[in-house]
Amino acid sequence: MRRYTGNGESQRAQPRHSLPRGRTIIGAAGLMVLGLVLGACTSDSPVHTAQATTERELILAQGPDATAQALSAAYQQMLSDAGVQTKLADPTADPIAAVLAGKADVAIGGSSAMLGALSAVPQANATAETTTSGTAANSSPVLPGAPGVLDTGATIKALHALAPKGFAVLDSAAAERTGTLVLTQATSAAGPLVNLTELGALCHRLDFGIATKDSAELLALLRQSVSCSPKSVTELDDEAASDVLPVIGDEVQIQATTVDNAGIIDNALVQLEDTAALFAPQSLTPVITTEGVGQDAIKAINKLSAALKQEDLQDLNRMVTGGDAVDARSAAHDWLTDRSLLVAP
Repeated sequence: MRRYTGNGESQRAQPRHSLPRGRTIIGAAGLMVLGLVLGACTSDSPVHTAQATTERELILAQGPDATAQALSAAYQQMLSDAGVQTKLADPTADPIAAVLAGKADVAIGGSSAMLGALSAVPQANATAETTTSGTAANSSPVLPGAPGVLDTGATIKALHALAPKGFAVLDSAAAERTGTLVLTQATSAAGPLVNLTELGALCHRLDFGIATKDSAELLALLRQSVSCSPKSVTELDDEAASDVLPVIGDEVQIQATTVDNAGIIDNALVQLEDTAALFAPQSLTPVITTEGVGQDAIKAINKLSAALKQEDLQDLNRMVTGGDAVDARSAAHDWLTDRSLLVAP
């Protein structure tokens, strides 16, 4: 087992965010949690609060990496622009947990990670019911070849069916931070290797780069899903894992990252297809405490989520990573201004 420590700068602006801490890679226990709830609610279900306006300062949790911090800064500035008093909390490894623990009022997290966390909150499953088609609400549609794994739409539907006491899930964005495996076009063509199903036969010839914190679980899922035992595994520290330098420099032939990594596009990397058995969908979704939060805040948050597409998230990632990176607050303000989302830019 080798270890790779990121050092030096790429000649082009390379992303430097880490894999989401919210369990992007899931094991058997995670699959069981994902299958717990499926209801008829959708992402645009209204959130009922007692007040029209927010009358206290809201604290926004933010994740540990630059992209997560730019996102939190964007939502914070959107709320401030709507007249809501806000403050960003110090970065934390688990923003969702910060809200559930009462340390913050708003967090932006991945849909599967949030579904697992909120399912444990009292009365979370109160809205589970039979759907209009007559299918039981807690039945779990799964992906072919990936038993127990909810797809993107089903995960969002299950998440918005929850009614966690004291909290509310707001509209999910089209953008996501789902895990993926990437390789160069040369490696893909030499295989040939395009689909996860092709990986088993080639795996013993390939070096993998995986973030240290995710290595054991991802390797177990690779063995389980496609009988893949890599030639070697290089464990990447947070800096190296957030970049794509290991794979474009041929330090490894396959690297685990997330789909918001702008380095994938900037370096014309190939994303391995059909990796749903390895990575749970992580559509970006806000969760709030309902205590003292008014409809003005909810409207501002949902407005930003509606505007946030995958290419926007990649642009934010590109702005806050690499040698010419800007700080998260500046990147957020520039993006909001460019999209004309602020009343007073």
